[in-house]
Amino acid sequence: MLEKHFPRLWSLDAGQVMVVTDLHGDGDAYRRCRDRFVDLQAAGRADYLVLTGDLIHRSDGGPDESLEMVLDVLALQAEYGEAVIYLCGNHELPHIYGIDLARGDESFTPVFETALTRSGRRDEVAALFESLPFYLRTRAGVSLAHAGAPAEAAAPGSARRLFLWNHRELLDWAEDIIGSQENAALMRRRLFDHHYDTLARRYLGVSGPEDTRYNHLLRGVLASQHPDFAGLLWPALFTRCEEEYGAEDYAIFVHALLAELSEGYWRQELLVSGHLTTRGGWQKVGRQLRLSSAAHARPRHRGSYLLFDAARPVKNIDALATGIQRVFD
Repeated sequence: MLEKHFPRLWSLDAGQVMVVTDLHGDGDAYRRCRDRFVDLQAAGRADYLVLTGDLIHRSDGGPDESLEMVLDVLALQAEYGEAVIYLCGNHELPHIYGIDLARGDESFTPVFETALTRSGRRDEVAALFESLPFYLRTRAGVSLAHAGAPAEAAAPGSARRLFLWNHRELLDWAEDIIGSQENAALMRRRLFDHHYDTLARRYLGVSGPEDTRYNHLLRGVLASQHPDFAGLLWPALFTRCEEEYGAEDYAIFVHALLAELSEGYWRQELLVSGHLTTRGGWQKVGRQLRLSSAAHARPRHRGSYLLFDAARPVKNIDALATGIQRVFD
């Protein structure tokens, strides 16, 4: 049974769980995973499908089916209800806050925003993204996250603030700073010179100054500068784990996050995430299993998903890894 004890931390006490990570607009990989879940569910071998974020934004040159995939998730949720769980990744975040996400010269936001505007489904997708949890914990002692454990997890109270996170509070804070339309115009000129209109049209797909979302880029830039966004939310969804902190320090952060996830619940022993590249489709990082279903698997055809029983305690990564299966088999 799925329990939503916190807005961003949900709990699962029973059921067979299928975990899929980071599909990044790869429609072929998505359909393989979706169809596998449907078949497993019909056979009584899977009860829940968990997508751990970064479902969107393709960057490998293949066709980007991000929006089609998100809309299909909405259809799956309509059919299967809470059996289909979608966690928030760092690539979903820009479409909640109205900001650009880029890597080098590549900007991820415009393609999805333009497609979203043309689809007429913006309100549905926006509501979905804003509702996404950050963490899922299970009676098995296995917790799921998008990226891993941020250093901030070791600071007292920080993890709980993530569990209670409210995007709307931060957006309203930015709206209050903007205030009147006259003040918004002054801030747009101050922050963007004369380029705001061009940037808002490019990044957010707005039609012009009369668009009700015209100030959302300004709002998003302000919100992303809030200390809680830059110092807590973004690191939680974009941590580079041991690559950023080193293996020894990162193990401390994983331990701290698992301890926080255990509060008032079954002891959490292991963490499963995606976000970073693996060779062969998965990697053991201390008490964390890093899983790559497609985009981050090297080579891609070694992309993997995970099956485990949410009610049966798992004590180590080796035992958990027995549930790894290939997406492309």
